[in-house]
Amino acid sequence: MNPSRQRGLTLLELLVALSIFALAAGALLKIVGEHGRHAGQLELRYFAQLAAQNHLANLHLQPNWPATGKRTRKVELAGYRFTLTERVEGTDNPDIRRVTARTTGDDGRLLSELQAFMGATP
Repeated sequence: MNPSRQRGLTLLELLVALSIFALAAGALLKIVGEHGRHAGQLELRYFAQLAAQNHLANLHLQPNWPATGKRTRKVELAGYRFTLTERVEGTDNPDIRRVTARTTGDDGRLLSELQAFMGATP
């Protein structure tokens, strides 16, 4: 058989092509797995922030503004459990208080922190 008339792939060429494909497929699977993990973290942080926003909105709806100090309670939202810590502090203006709402996960990791300023209702 004449080498100039050869058609098809040699075994070596086939093995090189398969190894390149295997590397590309492995990299793609790693990227997809990382994306799924990050999507779960983003969802957890979103609901933690939503829990803090809900808490601040409820405080704004109360007829009396909150007393200064620090309070902690457990909240559940969308199947996630959070520890919500509310810290109320006075400001330079006696008619305004700063409220900080922090949400942490079960492992104690900070997920969200929001601040709001509240005034006395007339």
